[in-house]
Amino acid sequence: MHKIGVIDIGSNSMRLVLVGLYDSLSFRIIDEIKETVRLGKDMDVDEQLHPYRIEKAIEVLSFFKKVCSASGIDTIVAVATEAVRKASNQKKFIDRVFNETGIKIRILSGFEEAYYDYFAIVNSMDIKEGLVMDIGGKSTELIWIKDRNIKEAISLPIGAINLTEKFSLDKSMDAPNIEALNSFIKENLRTVPWLKNIIGLPLIGVGGTFRNIGKINKKRLNYPLDHSHNFHMDSHEITEIYNLIKDKSPSEIKKVKGLSKDRADIFFGALTAVNNVVEFCSISEVCVSGNGLREGIIYEHVLGGKKPVEDVLDFSLNNMINYYRLNKEHSNQVWNIAASLFYQLKPVHQIKISSNKILKTASLLHDCGIHISYYHHEKHSFYIILNSPIRGLTHREQLIAAYVSAFHRKDEFTINNYTHKKLLSQEDLLLIKKLGVILRISESLDKSMNGNVEELQCIIEKDKVKIKISSIFSPNMEIEDAMSAASIFNKLFDRKLIIE
Repeated sequence: MHKIGVIDIGSNSMRLVLVGLYDSLSFRIIDEIKETVRLGKDMDVDEQLHPYRIEKAIEVLSFFKKVCSASGIDTIVAVATEAVRKASNQKKFIDRVFNETGIKIRILSGFEEAYYDYFAIVNSMDIKEGLVMDIGGKSTELIWIKDRNIKEAISLPIGAINLTEKFSLDKSMDAPNIEALNSFIKENLRTVPWLKNIIGLPLIGVGGTFRNIGKINKKRLNYPLDHSHNFHMDSHEITEIYNLIKDKSPSEIKKVKGLSKDRADIFFGALTAVNNVVEFCSISEVCVSGNGLREGIIYEHVLGGKKPVEDVLDFSLNNMINYYRLNKEHSNQVWNIAASLFYQLKPVHQIKISSNKILKTASLLHDCGIHISYYHHEKHSFYIILNSPIRGLTHREQLIAAYVSAFHRKDEFTINNYTHKKLLSQEDLLLIKKLGVILRISESLDKSMNGNVEELQCIIEKDKVKIKISSIFSPNMEIEDAMSAASIFNKLFDRKLIIE
């Protein structure tokens, strides 16, 4: 395993991410540290980084270097964005950092910053077209993704810190001040000619502002999952949060549930920028990305270049299979059998074809709970699948996949309808049971874990389903185990199950 440390020197905060890279194009986040330095704050008229902020930044970077050394990090990748990019004393700062810490800082251009945002999203979200917005402390990157490629990108000089300072939002939020703030943001958006071509697309939000918007909305909704990446909101919910915040004083904003205290004083300006983009582009929905610049750099190292993965879900599942050291042959065989049953039994189960990626996830990862303990590993598989960074699924799909995996041995696992009722409908509860019995039969048909079953054919009749098996050796043990699901199969599909 090769370990790298990625340091993101932002205008508001500085972060260190430690990553383990494996030979199988897989990786794992080992640790993450965040420090709020506000490097872009208090810059003078000559755009010089403030001496106090420089001292604080070097103190934090020295600490990051010690953590990297203690963790056996092989390579440190340190990048800086808008505050350092625009600083007139930029060279003095990066030279001093190198001399005192040994860390070499790479200053990203506005396009490079936008590119890494794009690369993080295109490798972690199942999205073909949308507008990416990354609002930092001193700048905002806008990226138009079309057909999974960058169509346009721009960096605008508006951010959480400079908007707050320019309009003194940490001191006063009266009507004239807010009106001037909105006018200033709109003027900047009008300078981007291609924005008029992306009306109605989804907005993918990157950065702390969006994560905090998501947290506030989840508190309002009593959302059952603690997932930030790929959290979806209707565009009107952004406006509702904006209206909620703009009527509060700076001291009252700090008390808003879900909002981080270390961001409260600079939050409103950034939120106003988001609200203006939503209105300006008639955004259909907003999706929060937990991935951004740092993850874009990580994916570049993992993939060995700038070509994105072909299938986000497949790449993510392969990452988990490798990390948990699952039996790949068994996992793939279970999925092959499950896929065959899923498509052949469609007239019986009447499940949408799009649900096959839920079944695929549950099939390939059904044994991951063994990583904790073999005994009752279906329960552990449920927890791991639900709480792992599986990319390419919505939160609802990931929750259903976790439940389906838990039914691969027995039909006794309890669905927590009270906790998860906001994400699961009655139709979803039935879907879990139907996919669960398909997975249970599929896992049984590879009980020997030697790929014995080569092919199967489903014959659907009015009162029964007959599954004919072609195998290398006698499949009697596999059939006997699979038939333990006959009762629940009959109940769900109103047909007798016969396997021969």
